[in-house]
Amino acid sequence: CERMENQGQVVSCDIFPHKLELIEEGAQRLGISIIEVKLQDGTEYNPEFEETFHRVLVDAPCSGLGLMRKKPDIRMKKSGEEIDALIGIQRSILENSGKYVKKDGILVYSTCTLSKKENEKNIEWFLKEYPEFILEDISHRIPQGVCEDTGEKGYITLLPHQWKIDGFFIARMRRKELK
Repeated sequence: CERMENQGQVVSCDIFPHKLELIEEGAQRLGISIIEVKLQDGTEYNPEFEETFHRVLVDAPCSGLGLMRKKPDIRMKKSGEEIDALIGIQRSILENSGKYVKKDGILVYSTCTLSKKENEKNIEWFLKEYPEFILEDISHRIPQGVCEDTGEKGYITLLPHQWKIDGFFIARMRRKELK
């Protein structure tokens, strides 16, 4: 919103009304008037959104294994079955979100987990299923020395022990015209 200089429109969706209230409160506090919140389950396709957005950010529900620095017991609470169930949800959200991106638009997929099944494997699956999307080099968008090898491939994994932060995964894909 800051780079947009409070011009245009941002649509923020979530399945939890209390999270939408937090977004509205934060926007109001910051003087941002271009955010519209919608109660929307990302796993349910919304035809109103078809090829509507220049940019779509998927902050996917995940196992949270990147938060172990703050919550060390999280790894004891997540089973393989739970992670597999999350993968289905993540893929459904990715699938729908991809349909909402305009041609030449950007889809960003982000999680707070270090699980390759939830991150790299989901991106590999998505790109195979939706060949109109390609990973885009993001190395110029991240500080020097941070995941330069994968940044060129279009994604980064931020590791807690390297940067003293929570663990995150971010991938940037562009929707191209199929010929």
